[in-house]
Amino acid sequence: MTIYISTNIYAKTSFLNIFKLFKMVDNEFQIGIEIFPILKEGKIIEEITESIDELKKYAISFHGPYYNIEHSAPKGSLEYKKAINDCIEVFKLGKILRGKYFVFHHNNKVVNADVKEEMIYNSRLNLLELNEISKEYNISIYVENAGVNSIGNNLFTEKEFIEECLKIENYILIDIGHINANGWDLENIIKTLQNKIKAYHVHNNNGFDDNHDRILNGTLDFNNFKKLYKKYTPEADIVIEYGEVVSEDFNGVVQDIEFIKKNFDL
Repeated sequence: MTIYISTNIYAKTSFLNIFKLFKMVDNEFQIGIEIFPILKEGKIIEEITESIDELKKYAISFHGPYYNIEHSAPKGSLEYKKAINDCIEVFKLGKILRGKYFVFHHNNKVVNADVKEEMIYNSRLNLLELNEISKEYNISIYVENAGVNSIGNNLFTEKEFIEECLKIENYILIDIGHINANGWDLENIIKTLQNKIKAYHVHNNNGFDDNHDRILNGTLDFNNFKKLYKKYTPEADIVIEYGEVVSEDFNGVVQDIEFIKKNFDL
C-alpha cells in the first residue's frame, strides 16, 4: 500500500506547498501525491504543469475534477460535456505522470427526491463512458462514496451505495469522513466491499459536517478504522485528504503521516 497526500489541502493556497510539506517528512519513506485538479484556474494548473519533473519522482493518483462538475447531468448537455472534457484533461496528465487511479463522484450537486433516479441513470452512463475513455490513458477509475447528508448531495443510501458498488466493474475508494458524517456503518461497508476497496480517503469531522479535519480531531474512531483496515483491506492505499482548515498546520500533517506509518505497520 501507499500513503498519498491529497493536494485538496492546498486547493485555495498553492499547489507548491505539497513540496514544502514533503521536505519535512522522513526521506526514507516514500509517500505519494493525490492531485486535486482545479481546471481553468490558471494558478493551480500552471503550478502543476511547471512541477511535472518533480511530480514524476512520486507515486501519483488523481481526484476527478470537482468544482462546477456534475456527472449526473444528462448526456449531451453542456454540464455533461464539461464533465467529460475536464476528465479527459486529467487523464492526459495521468498518462504523463503514470497516475495509478482517478477518483469518480457520481454527483456533486444537491439531490432532490423527484430527480434522484434520473441522476443515478445519467451518472451511470457517464461512468461507463469514462471507463472506456480511461483505457486509452491507462488509468483506472475508482468510485467514491461522495455525498454528505448535511449538504444534501448524497445520491445513495448506505444500502444503495453497496448495491451499486457490487454491480459496477470499477474498484472502490471509501471516504471514511463521509461515512462518519452520514452515520453509515463503517464495518458493514468495509466488510461487504472488502474485495473491491483499493483506497481510502481519511480525515475526520464532527459527525455531521464535512470538515476534512485531522484524523484524530473528530468523532470518527480512527483506531477502530485501523482495526477494520488491517482485518479486511490491509493492502489498500491510504490518502490523507485534509481541507483548508489544516492548510497551515504543516507540523500536524507530518505528525499524522508518522502516526499512520507507525500504526499501519509501514
